[in-house]
Amino acid sequence: MEGESTRVMMGVNESMIKGYPHESISSRGAFEWTLQKIICSNTSGFKLLFLHVQAPDKDGFDDMDSVYASPDDFKSLRQRDKARGIHLLECFVNRCHEIGVQCEAWIKKGDPKEVICHEVKRVRPNLLIVGSRGLGPF
Repeated sequence: MEGESTRVMMGVNESMIKGYPHESISSRGAFEWTLQKIICSNTSGFKLLFLHVQAPDKDGFDDMDSVYASPDDFKSLRQRDKARGIHLLECFVNRCHEIGVQCEAWIKKGDPKEVICHEVKRVRPNLLIVGSRGLGPF
């Protein structure tokens, strides 16, 4: 299909050190690697698809000191989490617009490995790129 952009999906997450809205070292590294090694100067030939998966807190310690007394308390918690994810994605989207690369970004909730696999099946990108979590050259 000539003329169509190559669609590259990237799984991105927040920094474990700095927290939201800062991207993780491996997410930033994977993004920069993609720009340098794949996109190069062909910015019009690619479309980046950013997926951020918000995993549920497994140990419950993140909000241990919070008291929930009404349904509105949970609503504000969900709104806070969504806002944090939006700020994270905003960093990647802004950079793409600065250099002229088309992009889309969205947030899903759940187990990252399951959600990423589901989204790849749903969206069908040409390429999936994820960071190495410190296990590789990023």
